[in-house]
Amino acid sequence: MGKKQQKRIRNSLGIEVEQLNFLRTSFRSELCALIPEDEAVESILKAVLDETGWEDHSGKEVAPPDFVDHERRVMIEAMRVDDHERPGDKKGLINPSKAHEGEIIKRYEREFGKLLDTAAGNARLTVLGNTDLPTEDDHSYSMYLNSFKRIVKKHASHANDYRRNYPGYKLVFYVFDESTGYFESTTAVKHGARAGDCMLGRPHSFYADTAFLNTIRNSNADYFLWYTPFKHEHLFAKGLVLPELVVYDVRRMDVPEYCYDPRRMVSTEV
Repeated sequence: MGKKQQKRIRNSLGIEVEQLNFLRTSFRSELCALIPEDEAVESILKAVLDETGWEDHSGKEVAPPDFVDHERRVMIEAMRVDDHERPGDKKGLINPSKAHEGEIIKRYEREFGKLLDTAAGNARLTVLGNTDLPTEDDHSYSMYLNSFKRIVKKHASHANDYRRNYPGYKLVFYVFDESTGYFESTTAVKHGARAGDCMLGRPHSFYADTAFLNTIRNSNADYFLWYTPFKHEHLFAKGLVLPELVVYDVRRMDVPEYCYDPRRMVSTEV
């Protein structure tokens, strides 16, 4: 008998159903914004938060998108975004954070495997790697925006296929956003921020940023869920509360919008 093949260990944050489960288990209604705030948008949110009734098509030989609920006639395409991605030395993009997470899993694969074998059957491994890069090399508003545009556009290009597979179903795009929080300094930032620096500026109201909203408008989705659990703005500005989850009806988006200068955008994680 041949040697038993070991199941490949994956970071849970790279698995679509785990990205949804992260939202479902951590959802806080007081940090959720509905745009517009009405029953139609609320019903989509309730459907996504409800674990029952969904078929998982992600990574399987089943007609996409990732999740389909036939009773409610809703489908979800999930995607993951962060602010680490940048051009590599050669053609293409690199992501130091994801690469570091992969290195950690590879280095301790045997130990992780033993832990998962002894854990409950649905146990998952979550790895958050620290690259130890300077803030300006690790987090970038421009990289964040470019990544958001690229990934949403890539999925938007398949929207017509999803609709052909499931005619009449509502299409929901779900973005699991791992980016840090940002603020716009009153002056251009040449060499990044350091711990202890005192800087004046305004917080990044990401949900109303025109550059991001234009991408959402062109997403070809009916509804767009944008989940940002790691911005933690309360750590740098007392009393500042931004939504963790924003749910848009793409055709009825009507919010005050803000334009930000990329040269003055600074990550709050130093």
